[in-house]
Amino acid sequence: MSRPHHELRPSQFLMTFGPGSILETPSGPVIVKSVGELFTSLREDPQRFEILDDRLSRSILGGARIVRIPSNAELGVPDGEPIYPTFRFPFWALCTKHPLVQILYSALTGCPQCGPLPNWQRVEKAGREAIRFVLACKGGHLDEVHWERLVPHVRPGCSPDHYIWGGGGRALRQVTITCPTCGAVENMGQAYRRSWPCRGKFPELGQTTPSSSCTKEARISQRGAANLRMPVVVAALTILDMPGQLHSVLSDRRVQSAALTLQQIGRLNQQDFFQAVGPQIPPSSLQFLQQVPWPDLLTAINDLLQASRSNQTSLFDQEFDRLVRAASGGAPAVPNSQIGAPPLFEVRLQDVRRFAGPASRMNLRVTPVSRLRMVVVQRGYQRVDPQTGDEVSVAFQQAGQNWYPGAELFGEGIFIDLDGRPLSLGGKRVQAWSARNVADQLSRSEPAHVWWHSLSHRLLQALSIDSGYSSAAIRERVYIPDDAAGHVSGGLLLYTVQPGGDGTLGGLVALVDRFHMILRSALLDVDTCSNDPLCEEAPSAGAEGSACYSCMLVSETSCEHRNLGLDRLLLADNLP
Repeated sequence: MSRPHHELRPSQFLMTFGPGSILETPSGPVIVKSVGELFTSLREDPQRFEILDDRLSRSILGGARIVRIPSNAELGVPDGEPIYPTFRFPFWALCTKHPLVQILYSALTGCPQCGPLPNWQRVEKAGREAIRFVLACKGGHLDEVHWERLVPHVRPGCSPDHYIWGGGGRALRQVTITCPTCGAVENMGQAYRRSWPCRGKFPELGQTTPSSSCTKEARISQRGAANLRMPVVVAALTILDMPGQLHSVLSDRRVQSAALTLQQIGRLNQQDFFQAVGPQIPPSSLQFLQQVPWPDLLTAINDLLQASRSNQTSLFDQEFDRLVRAASGGAPAVPNSQIGAPPLFEVRLQDVRRFAGPASRMNLRVTPVSRLRMVVVQRGYQRVDPQTGDEVSVAFQQAGQNWYPGAELFGEGIFIDLDGRPLSLGGKRVQAWSARNVADQLSRSEPAHVWWHSLSHRLLQALSIDSGYSSAAIRERVYIPDDAAGHVSGGLLLYTVQPGGDGTLGGLVALVDRFHMILRSALLDVDTCSNDPLCEEAPSAGAEGSACYSCMLVSETSCEHRNLGLDRLLLADNLP
């Protein structure tokens, strides 16, 4: 990050922050600029830091490419040196150093009662005293509060550079804002509840003046509010049976372009391949490829080219199909003897277990995924309301190519399914969720999805007790495919990942042998909640489901669906 200094991990940048987010730093709040500004300021080509995942790029990102945020070490910059560009925001501040009055002032002019200060000192002071209120709308725009509009001036053209902040109570309704010139007064509590016109500004893009007319109403919000910026994150599981180092070398777009061309003209053979890629890649990469037996190399090339032809509707289905096949036959199906091991995706067939649920209605197949690779991308963000707010893209363009920020993570997981059997659900709550699914066409409202999603959250909480990972470190992925006969089965993947090629230490997969105990613990009291009867009676005909932080909700870094589509009572009526 640029000064003021603030350190972020890649996972924090993607899952919580990113362009348009407000960071609190020791010298005041700042807004994170576009990722494109980063590479422009560094004078770096994003291709140097590209993450290849053609399935994700083609299916969800519209052909855009994925770039990771470079570290200080990769750039040869000392660890304490900030690298990411930021922008001071907001500019208005509240000076409380005077015993009789509080002054709301602009950083451009400074507090009038503090007297003239050097420019750097005035800006630094305003950063420390920055006002905690900003203006945001559902269109994704962010702006300073329109203080000149907020106060109903009685004198035409009255536009002072500061205001009197009156009242010292904890409630906003006790705060008044007074114009020192015309004496007009406004109550902050009333202004907070009102809507205001939006000026269509994106500060992360350097738009400090109104850029367009926005018809959406803006609301005053605290700059640290959770709904001020909600990231939209997408992810894809790498389902290729391929050693990690081999995948890394073949992911070079020059290699893939040459291989695709040779495949199209029917000349994808050993001699022509190395003649085509040899002059284009580093000698170390060429030497590594030459050590791989050609049959293994050809298989890996064909797998990568085939994966790049995926479409959006098949992204989750392909992952589910690969996980089911791995649960039945292992992955890789035969011991991997290729150079560059370990593999990206690994399931040991001898470790797969089957357990009956506490109600003995369903048999769950529990498959430990000892190695997996997940590519996570921040596609955009929303403000104010995730249900109706517009999604603002965080893509940037360079040399005619769109790029999104992402991260390549490695780890382990547990895949749970019904071993090929359909999911059969019943009860009034299933009917209520079915009616809602027909009305709003949301997949998370489908009863099967609600069942798997609810089971996922209960298991996630139970796993965190014994696995050594906090519940916020374990993530979920819910799959609901339909088979050819229209039967619904489904499954879920609970996984933990981190940057680095070695992944995690096996804390999840080690629990598979005693998964029956974890399952019973997860479902033991699913029909009760410490917030009952409020939690139980809050939903109306299953509209939102019985779920609260005492019984079902988890960290939003763990849940792909923002804690929506959950109902413990539907799960209680259909225990496995």
